[in-house]
Amino acid sequence: MIAAMKKEIFLRKDELENKKLQSLYFGGGTPSILSPDEIHSLIDEVLKYFSFDRDIEITLEANPDDLDKNFLKGLSNSPINRLSIGTQSFFEEDLKLMNRAHTASEAEGFY
Repeated sequence: MIAAMKKEIFLRKDELENKKLQSLYFGGGTPSILSPDEIHSLIDEVLKYFSFDRDIEITLEANPDDLDKNFLKGLSNSPINRLSIGTQSFFEEDLKLMNRAHTASEAEGFY
């Protein structure tokens, strides 16, 4: 999967010539299942072909149950500067209905 994403970055390298990226968003699925090292390697790949604006916002979409102390510590050493935490509800019955992996109390721990 990582190799395929890096190939896609390479294939699209000419689409934004001479423009600085103002944001980079890892989302639309569950990118938080990747390790911090894998996320960092993808950012490094983007930097090979694109330049970043000085104030770039780099967002990682994450499920509450993917965020533990080790994962967050690993992210703190990466350029990620924003988390989008996918809390769908704070009501346990709603979470069960939606088949979410996290509990209401796990989600509340981030707010």
